This record gives sequence, C-alpha cells and structure tokens, in this order.
Amino acid sequence: MYVYLAVYAVIAAQALSRVRTGGRFFFIFSGVFLVWFMGFRYETGCDYYGYFHRWINFDSSLSFFELTVAGELGFASLMYLVKSMGLSYIWFNVIVSAILVSCYIRFSSWHSYGPVILALLFPIVIIQLGMSGIRQALAGGFLMLAFNAFARGEKLWVAGWILTGAQFHASVAVFLPIVVLAGGAVTSLRLTAAVILLSPISAFVLGDRLSVYEDRYATGEVTSGGALIRYALLALPVPLFFRFRHRLKMLFPEVYPLLKLGVILIVSLAPLVIFSSIALHRLNYYVFPLSILIFVYVGAVLSKRPSDGHGLAILAYGSYSFLWFLSSRHAQSCYVPYENTWFM
Repeated sequence: MYVYLAVYAVIAAQALSRVRTGGRFFFIFSGVFLVWFMGFRYETGCDYYGYFHRWINFDSSLSFFELTVAGELGFASLMYLVKSMGLSYIWFNVIVSAILVSCYIRFSSWHSYGPVILALLFPIVIIQLGMSGIRQALAGGFLMLAFNAFARGEKLWVAGWILTGAQFHASVAVFLPIVVLAGGAVTSLRLTAAVILLSPISAFVLGDRLSVYEDRYATGEVTSGGALIRYALLALPVPLFFRFRHRLKMLFPEVYPLLKLGVILIVSLAPLVIFSSIALHRLNYYVFPLSILIFVYVGAVLSKRPSDGHGLAILAYGSYSFLWFLSSRHAQSCYVPYENTWFM
C-alpha cells in the first residue's frame, strides 16, 4: 500500500510545485517512471494472470482475416505483433503501458494545470484501471484523446479516437454520440438527440459484444459496491461546477464545453446507482478524466494561488486511495505487495 501512496505523494508534490505548465522535464520523467512502474510489474494487478493466460493461449499463426472476425482487432493485433517479435509477456505489458502513458500525457499536457491532472489520474485511472484491465484502459486512453479533440471541436478526430478505442474494448463505442456535440452547443437535449441518432452505429460497432454487455451489466446479478464509492468521488466536483460555472466559462472558454459535457455525463450515470452498479463500475472509469478536469479547473478559480485550490482534489483522491487499500479485498489480493521484475 505504502508504495502506491508514496508514488502518488511524490507526483502530486511535484505537480503542485509546477502547477501551471510543469515543463517538458516533468512529463518526460513522469512518463518514463510510469511506463517502468506499470510495465515491469510482476504478478501485480487484477488483470495480470487473466491476460497472461490469454497470452499463452493466443494463436500467433492466425491470419489477418481471422484476427478481424475475432473482434476487438486492435488488442488482438497488438498481441500478435509482440508475439511475432519473440518478446515475452513482460514486454507486452511494457508496450501496453507505453501506449497508455502516452495517452495520459497527451491528455494532461494539452490542458492548463497538466501536472496536477496527471497526478490525479494515478490513484484510479492508472492504478485501478491501467494496472487491472488493460483492454478497457487502452480504450479509455484513446477516449481521453477524443476528449481533447472534442475541446478543439474536431468531430472527425473525436470519432476516429473513439473507434480506435473500440478496437481494444468495444464498450467505449457508447461515447460515439458525443461526436455530434463537438464544436457546438453542449446541452442535455442535444446529447439525448445524438444518442438516439447514433445508437444504431454504436450498436453496430459493439456487434456481438452488445448481448454480452446486456447480460453482464443490464440483466446480470453481479454488483459492485466499490462503484458506488467511486461514483461519489466522480460526482464530487459537480456542485462546484454549478457554483462557479460563470467564472469557468469566462476564464476557460476553450475548455468549458468539455467540462459541461463531463457534468452531463456524470449526472446521466446517476440512475445506474440503483439499476446496475456493475455497469456503473465500467462506465465510471471512462468518465473519471472529465471529472478530474472539472476538479482541476474549479480549483483554479477557488484561489488566487492555484496550488491552494488544487489541494482539495489532491487530498480527496489521496484519501480515497488510502481508504481503498485499507478496505478493498481486491486491493490487498491484487496489488500488495508491489512486485517488479527489476527487483527479482
């Protein structure tokens, strides 16, 4: 537990000392460290053995056509490529981690207060997703690039990044409707209309996975208590957004539509608290980057010194991480102790 908390504390402290831009050195150093920390882990993370068995059983003699019909072509192709180079499973994790960290840094560095954003990604988006479910993590990483494209009003790039993410985990296709809103007014009504308009396309991209997700998340009996706690953290900055929305729009007009989209998505997840906590568990992770953005930009208007305003978000995520390691069975069984191949 203390390894993860110490890493978070160091990254957060460095981020607060470079709160506005951070400079290239911060992102390079953090990126190299995160690739090492995530990629060279050994028997650490709830996905480690599951994907190790996939790796062992993967047939590298498959043709491109066979890879295509298997679904989620991106992940299958990545595994095929690494295996064809004769590399071990550890190097597969390193390459996946390098892709993920590249997405995290591109997402963070595009925004003001990028170092703080990267620090806040660590407790949940990096540890609980990037080190526990690499297919969805990859999909989420490309979705983060789509969020940046959304802020720039680039509809084609938004669609392209989401469709790229769907090649690793098809569930991210549910975000295709946000393409319609890019570059225009962001309202609940327009988002609802976009969902109705693009639902057939999302269903087509999901393909056979649609029935799997329906059985697992809509009609299944599996629940996730942790999802409810994470949703509370996800929704924490929403009241602050409404309190300071006029100042946010005035100070950060280029990113305000993206923040508003984040609020709409977070609020729209609320019914899942009652109807499907396991679906909430899955979708929470996709929306957390937007919640972090809201928290960070709100922090910038809370105080004349940005580091003071961002302290609340740093403390909230640090407290959550500490309590999660103390109370979660998965945290104890999957992450403790942290093992790395460099130390074996």
